[in-house]
Amino acid sequence: MIRTLTLSLISALLLSAGMPAAARGNRDQDNLREAAAQGQVIPLNKLIADVRSRSPYNDMTYLGGPQFDAGRMIYALKFMDGSQVVVVYVDARTGRIVGRKP
Repeated sequence: MIRTLTLSLISALLLSAGMPAAARGNRDQDNLREAAAQGQVIPLNKLIADVRSRSPYNDMTYLGGPQFDAGRMIYALKFMDGSQVVVVYVDARTGRIVGRKP
C-alpha cells in the first residue's frame, strides 16, 4: 500500500513538474523569435561564428545544441576542449561573453 502510494505521488510530481518546463521552452522560443524580428538580439549563427573566431574557442570544437535563457537573454554555447566540455555564456543582445564553465 505504501509502495503504491509512493509511486503514485512520485508520478504525479513528475507529471506536474514536466508541464511547466515544456511550456517555458515554448515561451522562450516565442520570446526569442519576437526579439530577433525586432532586431533586439544578434542572430545565433553570427554569435556562434564570432565566439568561434576568438581565442581560445577557435581551437575548440563547437558541439551545437545552443540553449537560450529568455529571461536573461543569454545563450549557452557548448565547446569541446580535449576531453572537457566548456560552456560559454553569451549575451544575445551584445554578443559579449558573460561567463564560462569551467
